[in-house]
Amino acid sequence: MSRKKLIVLLLVALLGAALILIWSARKPIARDLVDRTLAAKGVVARYDITHFGFRTQRLENVVIGDPSRPDLTARRIDLRFGFSSLWPALRAIDADGVRLRGRIVAGKLSLGMLDRLMPEPTGEPFALPNLALTLRDVRMRLDTPWGALGLAMAGSGNVANSFSGQVAAVADGIAISGCNATRPTAYLHVVTVDERIAFDGPVRMAQARCGGAVVQRPQVAVDVTLGPALDRWNGGLTLASGPLSAPGNSMKGLRGRVTFQGNAQDNEARVRLSLAGLQSSMLKGGFAGMDGTPLAPFATALDEASRKAARSLDIDASLHLAQEDGRQVLRIAPLELSSRSGARLALVASGRDGISMQFPGGTPQLAGRITIAGGGFPDAVLHLRREGGKSAGSLHMAPWVVDGGRLVVESMDFGPRGASGRVRVDGPLGDGRIEGLVVPVDLQTGNNGAFAFNPGCTPVAFARLEMAGMRLGPSRLPLCAINGGLLVRGAKGQLGGGGAVAGLRLTGAVGDSPLSITARRLSFAVARPGFVVDRLGENHLDLASLDGDSRGGRFAGAAGKIGVVPLLASGGAGRWRFDRGTLGISARLDLDDAETDPRFHRLVSEDFALTLKDSVIRAQGTLRYPGNAQTISAVRITHDLSRTTGNVLLDVPGVQFGPDLQPDMLTRLALGVVANVKGVASGQGRIFWDAGGVHSDGDFATEGMDLAAAFGPVNRLKGRIHFSDLIALETPPGQEVLLGEVNPGVAVENGVIRYQLLKDQMVRIESGDWPFSGGKLVLEPTMLDFGRPSDRNLTFRVEGMNAALFVQQFEFKNIAVTGTFDGVMPMIFDAQGGRIVGGRLVVRPGGGTLAYVGELSNEKLGRFAGMAFDALKSIRYDNLAIELDGSLDGEIVSRVIFNGVNKAPIEKEKGAIMRQITGLPFRFNIKITAPFRSLINSAQSINDPRGLVSDAIARQRTATPPVQPKESETLP
Repeated sequence: MSRKKLIVLLLVALLGAALILIWSARKPIARDLVDRTLAAKGVVARYDITHFGFRTQRLENVVIGDPSRPDLTARRIDLRFGFSSLWPALRAIDADGVRLRGRIVAGKLSLGMLDRLMPEPTGEPFALPNLALTLRDVRMRLDTPWGALGLAMAGSGNVANSFSGQVAAVADGIAISGCNATRPTAYLHVVTVDERIAFDGPVRMAQARCGGAVVQRPQVAVDVTLGPALDRWNGGLTLASGPLSAPGNSMKGLRGRVTFQGNAQDNEARVRLSLAGLQSSMLKGGFAGMDGTPLAPFATALDEASRKAARSLDIDASLHLAQEDGRQVLRIAPLELSSRSGARLALVASGRDGISMQFPGGTPQLAGRITIAGGGFPDAVLHLRREGGKSAGSLHMAPWVVDGGRLVVESMDFGPRGASGRVRVDGPLGDGRIEGLVVPVDLQTGNNGAFAFNPGCTPVAFARLEMAGMRLGPSRLPLCAINGGLLVRGAKGQLGGGGAVAGLRLTGAVGDSPLSITARRLSFAVARPGFVVDRLGENHLDLASLDGDSRGGRFAGAAGKIGVVPLLASGGAGRWRFDRGTLGISARLDLDDAETDPRFHRLVSEDFALTLKDSVIRAQGTLRYPGNAQTISAVRITHDLSRTTGNVLLDVPGVQFGPDLQPDMLTRLALGVVANVKGVASGQGRIFWDAGGVHSDGDFATEGMDLAAAFGPVNRLKGRIHFSDLIALETPPGQEVLLGEVNPGVAVENGVIRYQLLKDQMVRIESGDWPFSGGKLVLEPTMLDFGRPSDRNLTFRVEGMNAALFVQQFEFKNIAVTGTFDGVMPMIFDAQGGRIVGGRLVVRPGGGTLAYVGELSNEKLGRFAGMAFDALKSIRYDNLAIELDGSLDGEIVSRVIFNGVNKAPIEKEKGAIMRQITGLPFRFNIKITAPFRSLINSAQSINDPRGLVSDAIARQRTATPPVQPKESETLP
């Protein structure tokens, strides 16, 4: 063997021995290398190398990190190497029983000490490694700021192009920015193809809550593919949920699909959603508060159209999210909303038009063409463009006719600083209608949502208005803003503003009657919802002040009358309300007679109530005497403004007259007619009116009343009266009143007076009669005028009065009279009282007797007086007349004239001369002047008339000497 060959063989032997030595020491060398590498990176680890082959190494019982809380543990990890050129390279990893612990810190994933083993970034684009990976029983706990997640992974294949595996994620709950997900889960299938990652699978939650919004059982089927460098993506999300709810809103569920593609700079998406059973406070009564206004039909139509559209609503939109000028801008266009109701809203745009906003947190801007049609919505087109970073454009809408209303947008332009235009409306107003209402629009906008609506004076006009039975013609109202505008919104969201109309004047008619409404000032303020009216006037109504809102308020200083009712209200103050087309008023007020010369004095009502609905006024209240609050009458009023018909019912339940209440306290008509009234009066009065005029009637009664009249006291007055015209106080003929007792100086009982009341306070006395001392007292027909100061003449006839019964009535024990009398008693009543003028009572043919049987004890009577009294002891007269004149309340001049023969013999002790007068004729002419009632009522004057007779004889002596005529005659 040559030396050269020997040297080569020796070297080979030495190399082989070295390799044998290295291979036998491979594990210690590898551990030393790994330990030095881990120590250099500051990683604490523990592991066992259970196999170290030429290509494959196995590590078991791997622990990395704090042994008490490791970041990674693994039951087994197999590493397989290959050679790339001359250097070994990792070709495969097979891991089993791996447990990881991770955290999200500052938006990045941290795996604890494992972060120190990660390669330094090279700046090269991300690429999936060409590495075979097999994962078995790999789990991870991931702590995030939103909650803890549990992850489980399994799969195998080349990471770059053929990996297939499963990833599951579960959590008890996740909370992000006030939103919470209950029991979220995700089960995803992950594959790699051509260095792209694709994953799909369901993501579910039991419930998702964000603020007040709650979604039951939301789920998303994910289908996403990422680009090789994870810088591009495309895929889709299939959405579904159970019921959704939010304050004032709810939905039965949604279904939909979102498809997208893009990268970090530019993304496009297509959204198709179907919403079922959407209900919203904005859709349900979202246009409420319009009742009774001209916009009510349109608000109702919008409500109904919105509710129908929301039952099934489909959304189809294209979204574009891209970087523009360094900021993310979201643009939506085209957009279409459609419903089974037929409603459709479409936004068509080109270029950068559409709905756009900087994302996140920007203000939406619109540009393009928006159309609305179908499903009960008006046909409208909105053209929008961008101008100065804001939206501008114009609205064009076809005339919208619905339920008798008509809305025309004559012009409407939008700009960066607001909007301007004019709107014309025909529609209902309260229970009536307004036509040709023209409202100019001037909307000025500012920053942060601030605006002012019609900040100057706005000439609001209408062509015709009908309401509550009234009709107003063309009118123009100068409505001027106060506090910056009719409606003002500040930069902080506060609302204010208001308006006022000064010198309001409206003219028109109610039925066929002209109408004029005036007000010194009408104003409203947004800060205090409602309005205030100063000095409101209408033909039959005046208000000092009126305030409130659309539902009600207060008023004061009300005065006026309802229709043709002859009642004048004043001093009215109370509350008013307006609900569902009904105006209601509750107040206290004073009530007076509307006549120029009032027939009754003021009454008050503390419970007056009035309603106005469908052009019909209904009112009622209790009228009381203001002095003592005694109930006088209940009043009920009905008035139809459209037909000018109505009625009033006055219900007098029973007025108690006495010391606290007298007729003259209620009506001037009783003054000087009756006084000291005691008793109860009740009844009903009715007033009706229509196109033919005013009619009224009434029925009143008393069952027993005492009073004082000009002709004397009246007791137990009883009767009923029917008025054929209550307003004029007229009755049919034949009214009767029963008088239990009347005492004008001589008491008469059980009388009946028949009468009739005529217009102008005239009273026709038809007849009257009383039983009177065996005969009767008759009141002859006459006419009495109580409407003006005048003489009122009453003539009483005495028929068949029995003198004996008349004297017996007064229990005159010293007088006995017989004879039957007839006569007449003319009486006149005026402002000074009552008086008898030319009264005369005459005995019927056949005469009678008169006897005075009293004793004379006054010795100073004298011879002639004694002779007269002796003659009066028994007089048979053939004629006797009593003449009466004078005031009932003053002196009555009574002249008693009779001729008679003394029938009684003169006592012997009177002397022979005196006895000679027996049987001689006497003529008496006695004049008596005295208060009438004192004279008649004083039995003493009749029982002992010595003073009257002696005074008469004394006057005769001083006047003329006695004359003896043919027949004896005594002249007092």
